[in-house]
Amino acid sequence: MRLPFALLFTLALLPAPALAQQPSVRWQAQCEAQLPPTVIEVNAEPAPVRHRNDRSIADLMQVQRLPQDNAFTLGLTELQLGTRIAFRSPTLSHPRERLVCMRPAITVTLSLDPHVVSVASEFEEGSCAHRHILAHEMRHVQVNQLTLSAAAERMREGMRQSFGNKIYYGEPKELQERLTRHIREQWLPWVDAQMKHTLQRHREIDTPEEYARNRTACGGEIARTLDAMR
Repeated sequence: MRLPFALLFTLALLPAPALAQQPSVRWQAQCEAQLPPTVIEVNAEPAPVRHRNDRSIADLMQVQRLPQDNAFTLGLTELQLGTRIAFRSPTLSHPRERLVCMRPAITVTLSLDPHVVSVASEFEEGSCAHRHILAHEMRHVQVNQLTLSAAAERMREGMRQSFGNKIYYGEPKELQERLTRHIREQWLPWVDAQMKHTLQRHREIDTPEEYARNRTACGGEIARTLDAMR
């Protein structure tokens, strides 16, 4: 199992740049009255799992070597975090300045794409050994999917608290760039960290007992293949 993520956790909202001239009290009141409330959505999008059977045990061990002595990497689950950020925030233009006001309406979509499951090429697709190894890797896939769904829920609640119902002032392009940067630099690393925190759950799958079970599975089919490699 490989999780190529960095650990970082911060929730500070990026400050707005200083405006050359503060919006008038009257215009701020118009913004307060006319803008719809802030909308924040964070969704975990199901992504298809891609299956590979073109890498040998030696190839997989180049990617991840198991900590146990004399252990072989028979299967591997790899992923990357994919994100999309969509804005549909209505704005109100200042009558004389190149300014707008807005309450954000943002949808963040998280996905695990690519989410790739490999079974070593020594085990022919459709064989008992292949099915046994694949079933093990799919347990890792389930942990990843459940973790992403939980992270999306927590991110949604955290962003809603962070943004509140605040109004933002500035030029339209600058506002979208600033909010996009805030999400990418402050929130997405937090999701990465949540995925990294699942390592203990993956270790509970990759136990010495589980590896020992490989030697007796499928009438010794896996064991015979490994013994031939020694």
